[in-house]
Amino acid sequence: MSLARAWVSTVMVSLCLSAPARAEEGEATATFALVVGVNRSVDEELKPLRYADDDAARFFDLFRSLGARTYLLTRPDENTGRLHPQAAAEAKLPNMPAWEEVLVRLSDDMEQARAREVKTVFYFVYAGHGNEKGGRGYITLEDGRLTGGRIAKDIVERVGAGEVHLIVDACHSYLLVDTRGPGGRRRPLHDFSKIENLIRHDHVGLLLSTSSAAESHEWEAFQAGVFSHEVRSGLYGAADVDRDGRVSYREIAAFVERANAAVINERFRPQVFARPPRHSQVLLDIRQGLERRLELEGAEHGHHFIENTQGIRLVDFHNPSGQPVRLMRPAVYGPVYLRNATEQNEYLVPADTSVIRVSELQAQSPRADPRGAAQHAFEQLFSRPFGPGEVERFEFPSLDDLLQVSVDQPREMPAWRRYAGLGALSTGALAALWGVTVTRSAVTIRNQSHPGESQQEVAGRNRLIDDRNITAATLYAIAGCSLAAGLLLLLWPDGAPEPGLLVSEDEAFFTIGGEF
Repeated sequence: MSLARAWVSTVMVSLCLSAPARAEEGEATATFALVVGVNRSVDEELKPLRYADDDAARFFDLFRSLGARTYLLTRPDENTGRLHPQAAAEAKLPNMPAWEEVLVRLSDDMEQARAREVKTVFYFVYAGHGNEKGGRGYITLEDGRLTGGRIAKDIVERVGAGEVHLIVDACHSYLLVDTRGPGGRRRPLHDFSKIENLIRHDHVGLLLSTSSAAESHEWEAFQAGVFSHEVRSGLYGAADVDRDGRVSYREIAAFVERANAAVINERFRPQVFARPPRHSQVLLDIRQGLERRLELEGAEHGHHFIENTQGIRLVDFHNPSGQPVRLMRPAVYGPVYLRNATEQNEYLVPADTSVIRVSELQAQSPRADPRGAAQHAFEQLFSRPFGPGEVERFEFPSLDDLLQVSVDQPREMPAWRRYAGLGALSTGALAALWGVTVTRSAVTIRNQSHPGESQQEVAGRNRLIDDRNITAATLYAIAGCSLAAGLLLLLWPDGAPEPGLLVSEDEAFFTIGGEF
């Protein structure tokens, strides 16, 4: 997505509700999911996205394959409708009336589950447009805006699930919990007390895309948002390095971080912010889905991806030598292809077997080169292997650090600079006013001349006019210098100006800036 695509484009939210499913210690669990995908934002200045509806449909398939009751808000285009007919049939438009309707249904679902004394787990997945105005971050529907406070009220308080997980892929999504702007600059905090309370809820987990350029990205080779594709890849099992059938927040965050590690230009490098619920590290239990799975042994290592017969990439991963992988089989019709991008071969994975081991399949030559320009920045995604070491080294930001960032204020200007700057501006204004007065005086003296004046009177009048002009010029010079000094004192960057280079596929920009 373009982050751009930056907190911060497409909107996709997925919430899944299942019949009682397998949970910790055999506890019955009802899982709910709401998926929202929006290509065209209510903010008309934002460029429309291409693949938010595709992301929404694929998250819909993922949660539905786990037996979850899934609500979908998106406007599928013609291509998405052909590729995902079930999702297209059930989708409602991503607007405020449909949002309200789904919230009512979700609240009823939760109430029924609580009446049965069943544990409730709720997923909110959003991929699409985010924006910020006046320091306030929000994600958008086609006709409305969802701020952090609105999300806290609707998704956490109103729905009332026992456990809530929010997955957001959008420009400026970091502003839902963090008021830092591009490059880590701090901004004033406005109306974020509710989202701060959301972070403090023990039962709420967050998984957000972030970027120093505040961008989220789409890539045609994925026909999806980059962050969303990475998250789905991990949730299908590629991030489950301990192979316990549960994808933890630490595993998924480390997986996404590692997938992007080789991308040199930070403008194209999605990053991840993750906060698990206080009493659980698990993001998604996939044991039910692993009953129909694909297994790779440690000898079958390298960068692999799975695509269907329509050429749509569904999962990417890169396992190191000796690291086995178990993947849920994507819920698609017919066979899929597993391709080893490292060794340039592929396997036809049939659709009629529950458990398939790659070691039992016959490798064949690839049908075509991977789609997308080889020199594209995103070709470096998944180029580095992901294993247990990356999970062990990953560290979550502390809650105290996060909240400290949220209440940070911009750096105060030193008092001496403020007073000196204002004094210089005042001096400049007074000098300019005095200069205008002296100039008008010279004009008045010149206009007082008459034909009967003597030579001596004319010479005296001219000397007086010259004196006035010299005085006025001096005052104008003082005014200009004082005004310039005042502006420099008040507006000069607090730190050294920072040069930068932004490079895209077909253009480059040199930038320089500082904090004013």
